[in-house]
Amino acid sequence: PANWQPGDKVVVPAPKTAAEMEKRPTEGYECKDWYLCFKKI
Repeated sequence: PANWQPGDKVVVPAPKTAAEMEKRPTEGYECKDWYLCFKKI
């Protein structure tokens, strides 16, 4: 995306299962909603 800098968080694909969705907050993801999560890489 425009203005993205190395070290910024990236948007990750939506989870495919409810179980994957429930694990995300414990795996370092920052979620705004079930389908919109960010992660620092």
